[in-house]
Amino acid sequence: MQKRIASVKHIEVHGLTYSGVFNIGDTSNARPKTRGLAIQKEGAAFADDEGLYFNKFTIFQREANWPSDALKIHKNTLNHSDIIQVESISILGVSQSAILHIGNLNELSAEARVKHFRQYSIGTDDNMTS
Repeated sequence: MQKRIASVKHIEVHGLTYSGVFNIGDTSNARPKTRGLAIQKEGAAFADDEGLYFNKFTIFQREANWPSDALKIHKNTLNHSDIIQVESISILGVSQSAILHIGNLNELSAEARVKHFRQYSIGTDDNMTS
């Protein structure tokens, strides 16, 4: 990986959450990973322990379905300058294993898994749907 200088005049980021990455400069490899349970309830009553754990859901137990490395792509990059120049960037948010990166990045493997629920107050106590 050719090393270059990153010159940044102005960056404004309003939110950086849940394994989001903001990096200026060279990176050999990045592997952000996020797991989340998103519960949308009718009404505002939440218990301290909702009884929801990652090990209860198969989405968090399965192996990731990564693309195979069978197809090799060879490339030749010619950088016309040793400097990466950025005038101005405005970002609302970087979240869920996303990366805002200015510089060289050799290898990236990002993963985000979120299980969403809606819970309605009508019906029985066991009224959670996903």
